[in-house]
Amino acid sequence: MPHELDITNGVVSFANSRSDHWHRLGQSVGHAMTASEALTAAHLANWNVRKMPMIIPQPPKIDDDGVTTVAPVTVDDMFATVRDNPVTPGQVDYLGVVGKKYEPVQNEATTDLLNALTDESGAHFETAGALNGGRQVFVTMKLPKTMVLKGNNGQEDTTDYYLCVLNSHDGSSALKVLVSPVRIVCANTQRAAMARAKSSFSIRHTGGARGAIAEARKALGLAWRYMDEFEAQAAALYAQPMEQDEMRRFAKALVKADDPSATTTARNNRQQTANSIVKLFVSSPTASNIAGTRWAAYNAVTEYFDHYLPVRGAKTNSAASMTRALRAITPGSGIDTTKLEAFRLLQTL
Repeated sequence: MPHELDITNGVVSFANSRSDHWHRLGQSVGHAMTASEALTAAHLANWNVRKMPMIIPQPPKIDDDGVTTVAPVTVDDMFATVRDNPVTPGQVDYLGVVGKKYEPVQNEATTDLLNALTDESGAHFETAGALNGGRQVFVTMKLPKTMVLKGNNGQEDTTDYYLCVLNSHDGSSALKVLVSPVRIVCANTQRAAMARAKSSFSIRHTGGARGAIAEARKALGLAWRYMDEFEAQAAALYAQPMEQDEMRRFAKALVKADDPSATTTARNNRQQTANSIVKLFVSSPTASNIAGTRWAAYNAVTEYFDHYLPVRGAKTNSAASMTRALRAITPGSGIDTTKLEAFRLLQTL
């Protein structure tokens, strides 16, 4: 699967605050972005997403009196969503089909939401972009809070936290806000299932969407609780040593390398994946200060899926990297599910 970033006339709808981002797609701003800068740099501003009536054209009526134009049939309770494409002024793009109660949430509303949630906390906009011809949009903001574990070699293992808003303009999903912890050393996106805390909440595209956004700050209290819980559980994993033999058993169980219902080819491929994860556990330079722990095992899993997992259809390394990154922030994706399972297994094995 390619990276699916929205590209119009060679212009990529993606912006990054850093000047050294790894996939080399879109615009590198080179400094912490404001909401306006993020939207403009990523070509997300002034889309004016709106609903348009859906009509079915009728063939003309031909009889002895000549040709008569027949009025089109209007599709009741269904609408097309469209946007103005900022890269090609005057061009209107079709996005999707939605119902009568659907209410578009503009890209500007996503950055307003993040600003409202973080207020004057020192957070800044990190990335913004559009996918699948503008049908999906994402915006991320780096929070000032970090998690620091004292490494076994005297160094520190640092994890940053990000807020990410995922929005759709084609009716395919609700607007979702999630918290994602990312290891600053190798930029692994990590989302773990907390037993007593939630890392995300959703806002439906209905008539009450504006009111829900106004109440989002209260709902995000769940996310702050999630960060506290994540730190406690990460520290617990770090405190538990893990031998290589135990790591091999864990990796095989995670990818189901011995599944008797799988084909021989599938089992071989899964075993190769398990071997790659174990290799990162043993020798990854990004995890040297947490080596030999269950926290290192979890980071070996995230590093493999975020940086080494083969991506079908990706023609370049940059496209493959971007695809992995986008899958990593997409709830319910294969990568996301495997990471959640890895975290659970390491707590229960």
